[in-house]
Amino acid sequence: MNRKRLFFDQFWIRIFSAAIFLIFIFFAGCSGEVIFDTIFPRESPSSTNEPADDLNVTATPPASETLTGEGNQTVATTPEATQEFTVEKNELVVWVPEEFSNLVDSPAAEIFNQRIADFERQNPGTVVVLRVKASSGSGGILDSLRSTKVAATGALPHIALLSRVDMENAEGLALLLPVEEYSHDTSPSTYFSYAREISELDGIMYGFPFVGDALVGIADESMSDIGVPTWDEVRARKIPLYFAANSPQATFFISQYQSTNGLLVDEQGHGTFVDENFLTVLNTFDQNLKKGIFQETFNTLSTNEDVWTQFRNGNARWVINWYSKAMQSDLSGLQIFQIPSLDSEPYVSAKGWLWTIVDRDAEVNETILEFVTFFSDARFLADYSQAAGFLPVLPPSLEIYEDGDTIVQLNTILTASHALPANDLILELGPVFRDATLMVMSQDYSMEEIVEISQRQIEALQTK
Repeated sequence: MNRKRLFFDQFWIRIFSAAIFLIFIFFAGCSGEVIFDTIFPRESPSSTNEPADDLNVTATPPASETLTGEGNQTVATTPEATQEFTVEKNELVVWVPEEFSNLVDSPAAEIFNQRIADFERQNPGTVVVLRVKASSGSGGILDSLRSTKVAATGALPHIALLSRVDMENAEGLALLLPVEEYSHDTSPSTYFSYAREISELDGIMYGFPFVGDALVGIADESMSDIGVPTWDEVRARKIPLYFAANSPQATFFISQYQSTNGLLVDEQGHGTFVDENFLTVLNTFDQNLKKGIFQETFNTLSTNEDVWTQFRNGNARWVINWYSKAMQSDLSGLQIFQIPSLDSEPYVSAKGWLWTIVDRDAEVNETILEFVTFFSDARFLADYSQAAGFLPVLPPSLEIYEDGDTIVQLNTILTASHALPANDLILELGPVFRDATLMVMSQDYSMEEIVEISQRQIEALQTK
């Protein structure tokens, strides 16, 4: 064998192979290094005696990383590597008076809080900010609305739960929006008459009724079944029936007067009364006084709280007061009865609270309307009104009550219930009717004299 020729042949073969290999690397681009390492593997780090912790190791890309052509590495980001996804929070600010505080430990507060949680769950991204305000006075809910409107309109709540009286005052201060155009699922026709009446002012709806209250008779457990009495049946019991005779609002007197269908406003819009109807009330009070049902000592009772104190102390066995007083009391065995009317038709005076939409100089968004609709559900209102000791505003809510006897009794009261007159009218006429009541109780005046004195008081008011 020619060793020299063999060496020469092998030399050219290697040259040729090297040329092919270099061309291959050129076309492979950056991948050539990978190919080169595959053909000529480098010494494995594991073969060294250096500790593994000191190695400069490049971690294997996660499965979501892919290699694209042209040797460019593109990383498809994993969910863990992205910024956390969050829903933009939308605050719905709601103000409520202290009677409806969700911060107390009570079944009513629990039901209310659960309803808020359910609303937030059904409206992702919406957070209900509930703020509890005093019911009246400086810093009360109406005062806070007024001062906030002046200082910072943007800080006003979207929704406020107001009493009928506060609703009237808030509307007079241009704090509220009429809600008739928003009453999609809360049509006024679905409410009890009294609830519809408390929501309207001069024929315009300014709120969605929430719960109500009514002026009723309340008796302790020592009294036998009362039912729906007449004044003759009340007198036959010969037990003093307490009421706030010295109240400047004269709510009981006004209620009795309205039960006679007597007018309270004249053609000019001034407060007034009809002598005949007025005299009917005076004569009823006089008869009650002479039968011992009313007593001159009632002249010291200026508020319903005064009356309730007498009841709690055991000085009174039955009283005229608000339904909620009995339902929110820890006294047992109480009876509720309808106050006798002075006409053939039963008549009950009522008040209530309603959801109002605050005028924030901004468009009313859909979340506000959804909140009102959600909190006007018949099932929720039935549960809440019972737990809180108020009256329902919807007939379907009353039908859900479990006690059949309670349903019948409350239906009788609610179908006879009507809203009290506007607060301005009560402030005007209340003191006149209060004075008339005190004159009857004193027995120092004839009925005709009381009517004449009261008419002079009314005339004096109209000339102011």
